[in-house]
Amino acid sequence: MAEDFSFIEGKLLSGIIYPEFFCLNQEDLVLSVGCGEGPQAITYKGRYKEMIGIDIQDGRLKVAERAMRAYGINNFKTVLGNVEKMPFESNMFDKILVVDLIEHVLNPKKVIQEMHRVIKDDGQLMITFPMMHDVYTNFASWVGKNILRRKKHKKRGWDPNIHHQHFNPHEWVKMMEDEGFVFVKSRGSTLFPPFHYIFGWPRFWFSNKYIHAVDNFFSRLLLIKYLGETLICVFRKNKAYE
Repeated sequence: MAEDFSFIEGKLLSGIIYPEFFCLNQEDLVLSVGCGEGPQAITYKGRYKEMIGIDIQDGRLKVAERAMRAYGINNFKTVLGNVEKMPFESNMFDKILVVDLIEHVLNPKKVIQEMHRVIKDDGQLMITFPMMHDVYTNFASWVGKNILRRKKHKKRGWDPNIHHQHFNPHEWVKMMEDEGFVFVKSRGSTLFPPFHYIFGWPRFWFSNKYIHAVDNFFSRLLLIKYLGETLICVFRKNKAYE
């Protein structure tokens, strides 16, 4: 019986914005930092030479490997490791993808330093930073706890599945620039709240091409883009940085 990967479908649907904003080419060796179950490898299928995904959770990597077989992808490899100290050579990768990761780590500067080390000179990186997403999900959690009286059990110690870092967009960008990256461009992911989390609604703001086109337009506008669920940024490595 074929394994059901329907839980990835939502990530694949919302992931259509990444190739629209950040291009890969078929000569690129790409690193996916905090790759999880590998949705970026599927989203960018056929657009890279090889992609390597690194994650600290072995269970997610095993799911990713099975998902690659199910989606017919044979140029994606997984590496179990801590993104704060990655087991890769310096100046190795052409491009780096960092989706929904940096806010989960304990030492974001270490992760940024490692990404700067492993990417080639003038290589480009796409990274997402949480914006309004946390506001929406925190509100939903507050309603669940205080109105619906739902119990929530916290995991002791560091939990890789929750957000540990809370900076505004200017602080995130400055952190990247301080570690040797040059800002290129940015946009919001979507201006729609995460209705799929709050109410379980289908993600029509991505699946309907007309709504997606309008959302896309406004998500790229100055100031308005900061009202998106996340801010998607592209940076270039500054090869003159020491």
